[in-house]
Amino acid sequence: MAKRKIRIRSGELEAWMEVTEEEYQKYYRPWGQQKKREQRNREAMEEQGYTEESYEEWKENDMRTKLFSESMEELMEKKILLDILQEALDSLRPEEKELAVKVFGEEVSVYEFARMNGGNRRTLDFRKNKVLEKLRCFFRKHGIDV
Repeated sequence: MAKRKIRIRSGELEAWMEVTEEEYQKYYRPWGQQKKREQRNREAMEEQGYTEESYEEWKENDMRTKLFSESMEELMEKKILLDILQEALDSLRPEEKELAVKVFGEEVSVYEFARMNGGNRRTLDFRKNKVLEKLRCFFRKHGIDV
């Protein structure tokens, strides 16, 4: 398997790591591409007369605008739905809740979850389907169509 040396810098700290080609393509290359995009955006704004500090301020304000652009009705609706979801998760047994949070919430595959817990993948897939059915029944009882 091909190895690749990469340099990681943070401020004044610098480190060299040896990673496989697969790790590089999956993790480090997209991260580097994102950094390059941000650098190009920063440079384009500086060409238009903005400073780096104003770019960071603009980026922060842009994020705030996205966060606060929702109306109060939308926020209340989301809060109600999140409360119902929490109630639904609380209605499950602890092992079912852990499975639901990992597989549905954190998007861990059933295979990975089985490896983490030392269980059988097929058994956990069967349990996942049972938990999903319990959650569907819970939501139907509360008038939410899923």
